[in-house]
Amino acid sequence: MQAIIPSKLTWRFHWRHAGWACLLILACLLWTPELKVLWGLWHSDPMLSHGPLIPLIAGAHLWMRRSDLKWKSASRAGLLALGLTTLAYVAAVWADIDFLIPLALVGMIAAGIWFLGGHKTLLASAGALGFLVFMIPWPTTITDRFGFPLQMMSSTYAALFGGLLGLPVQRDGVQLAVVPDPHKAPVYQCIVAVQCSGLTSLLVLLALGYLIAYHTPVSLGWRAVMVAIMPPLALITNTIRIVFILLAGTYINAHFAKWVHDHEGPVLIFLCSFALLGIRHAILTYTQPRKPSPASEPPAEGPMDVPLPIIDP
Repeated sequence: MQAIIPSKLTWRFHWRHAGWACLLILACLLWTPELKVLWGLWHSDPMLSHGPLIPLIAGAHLWMRRSDLKWKSASRAGLLALGLTTLAYVAAVWADIDFLIPLALVGMIAAGIWFLGGHKTLLASAGALGFLVFMIPWPTTITDRFGFPLQMMSSTYAALFGGLLGLPVQRDGVQLAVVPDPHKAPVYQCIVAVQCSGLTSLLVLLALGYLIAYHTPVSLGWRAVMVAIMPPLALITNTIRIVFILLAGTYINAHFAKWVHDHEGPVLIFLCSFALLGIRHAILTYTQPRKPSPASEPPAEGPMDVPLPIIDP
């Protein structure tokens, strides 16, 4: 057996890959300084602790859809969008708006894909690019506007559910106290701070809901419903968390309640993921076409249904 060794190795360069290579290099150059800033926020802010996983998951989704990322005729609308997002990025850097800089970079990537690949290529990558939004910190105006109402609702529902479980909970704004005897000091008391208002679990659940909705074969409206369910689910999760803390502080001690406070969040997020999967299953069951019952189907004609000839002896 004789091996055939090629005398010359050849490598063909496809010019249609040049645009995507330039887009990738430009994206790396623009994202490198911003990722350094985001890396510090991901490690310091508990609301963004899931941030390092977001670009990895988005990149994996783009790689799975790589067959749909094809070079086509240049899109004028994509070029216009690329120019507008570039101006937005320059304005955000000049004004030093922290949340707008990475948002403009995501828009630039989407516009570049639109310009190089056309409308269908943009739609194929829109899901993965939209997932990158969940690694960006929210502006302080939004967190301040939603933080206090979430504090009030979480403390109110926690006092209500705690009372249903037999806890004599007294609420004063965002402060909860378990007072079995009005003439004595509270057995346990805690304050529902902004960090405990449910914003942290809300960001994680929104990202999880978006990811599950992206892989659910239903219409866009039902996918939006799956994401819209996340805020009330986050409120319920945070309320249950506070009730468990009150129970631990009342019937055991404050040190155990502190341990529950520090370690209960991931468990509830894990249980919420199962609840979200149950909602997904219910939506799929409701939206799938119903098969006709066997009784309503006409009987199939077979060999026994053919009339036999009568033979007269």
